[in-house]
Amino acid sequence: MKILNVNQLRECDQFTIKNKPIFSINLMEKAASESCQWLLKNANPSDDFIIFCGNGNNGGDGLALARLLAQNNRKVKVVVNYGKKFSKDAVTNLQRIPETVPIIDASDFTRGIIRNSTVIVDAIFGIGLNKNIGQPWENVITEINNLSNRVVSLDLPSGLSPDGDKDSSIHVKANDTLSFHFYKKTFFHSETGINCGRIHVLDVDLSATYINEVVVSSFVADDAEVKRIYKARPEFSHKGHFGKAVVVGGSYGKTGAILLAGRVCARVGAGLTFISAPECAYSASLMQVPEAMFEFAGAREIEAINVIEDGEYGIGPGFGRTETARLALENFLRGHSRPILLDADALTLFSSHFNLLSWVPKDSILTPHPKEFDRLFGASPNSFARLELAKEMAKKHQLNIVLKDHHTQIVLHTGEVYYNVTGNSGLAKGGSGDVLTGIITSLLAQKYSPKEAAIFGVWIHGKAADLALKGQSKESLLASDVIESVGKVFNYLSK
Repeated sequence: MKILNVNQLRECDQFTIKNKPIFSINLMEKAASESCQWLLKNANPSDDFIIFCGNGNNGGDGLALARLLAQNNRKVKVVVNYGKKFSKDAVTNLQRIPETVPIIDASDFTRGIIRNSTVIVDAIFGIGLNKNIGQPWENVITEINNLSNRVVSLDLPSGLSPDGDKDSSIHVKANDTLSFHFYKKTFFHSETGINCGRIHVLDVDLSATYINEVVVSSFVADDAEVKRIYKARPEFSHKGHFGKAVVVGGSYGKTGAILLAGRVCARVGAGLTFISAPECAYSASLMQVPEAMFEFAGAREIEAINVIEDGEYGIGPGFGRTETARLALENFLRGHSRPILLDADALTLFSSHFNLLSWVPKDSILTPHPKEFDRLFGASPNSFARLELAKEMAKKHQLNIVLKDHHTQIVLHTGEVYYNVTGNSGLAKGGSGDVLTGIITSLLAQKYSPKEAAIFGVWIHGKAADLALKGQSKESLLASDVIESVGKVFNYLSK
């Protein structure tokens, strides 16, 4: 799914109105109708509603919603700001409010009119805020945030911007956001996404022509995108069709990391899996990953990386940070030309020996978490700035960067960014990154392109973690639980 910036979102509305064609008031009615259906389905039957409506079109959506809820015999109150001019469509919907629905001026609002069972609906600004909030809405939003009631924002929590670049210091903190037709960039970054709650994208029937033709650089790696990438395994095949995956690491004391990577390599479908590790990992490898072949890479640390013909490499889990390990990595990179994956200790070696980066084959994949990225390329003040730096570095070095986060960003050297929407906080635990390394390496072995392997691999990783929660909690989830759920992911894809 494409992610549109604020100007494109407005253009899409106007294109739809002009070319569908549809009156703007009817497009507003569609948004209100979809929101009403969602609320009726997800709120308790005894809940009442208070809808805070701004003076623009987001407020118009809220006013139309109030009428529709009232028509469904739900108790509704509306809060508006009579001190400013309403948009044309907002005026129309204000006039359509039934007499049974109380309308309160925002300057007269007090929290005493809200019961414990009241659902608060934020329709103050949406994507329309382009200046400071000002009174009376500043006081109102502060009061909303001090209440424990459920808060549902229409399109975007008021005070936030879709692109995350013009956020107000005061903004609504929502439990749920009903986003009209598209995800917004701001949903996926920790500084702003935490205020958006659960995201629900509602189809409001915007122009498919505009959506298909608009040029964007940001995307959501959703189910539809992944199903375009996924290659079902043909019946008439043998292990030679699915490549050789080689994971390299597992120095003394870090054997578990490379075993996790090797186990999931085989589980994701590589034809042959090789674990290249020091001798100290040999016995554990035979017992825990009997499907994999073992390549001796040293005694207690990585001393050399063996070249396996046609092997696709994932290097880093438990690799070690010694000078011996660095030389082994440098020697391998100097003689290897196909894209590889680099993670963990390998990235840390780059941060202290930046010249190694020049030897990394073009179109390779780096998978840093934020601190590893900062050590490698420099610190950033926030995740938005870190993403921009990642785009710059990916292009400069012709590499793909998987920037791990709650919504991991796959930053391609072509300038495209894919936001992942699978996964949960149970992955915030040691071993998760090693599993991701194994997944992507296995996909590279199966001849997915680096772009496909990165997008698909991150999605599989998160989806497996989500499915694993059916038998675990976020606190108890282990990296090995994620591996055991990989089969469920492929079953889901094949339905």
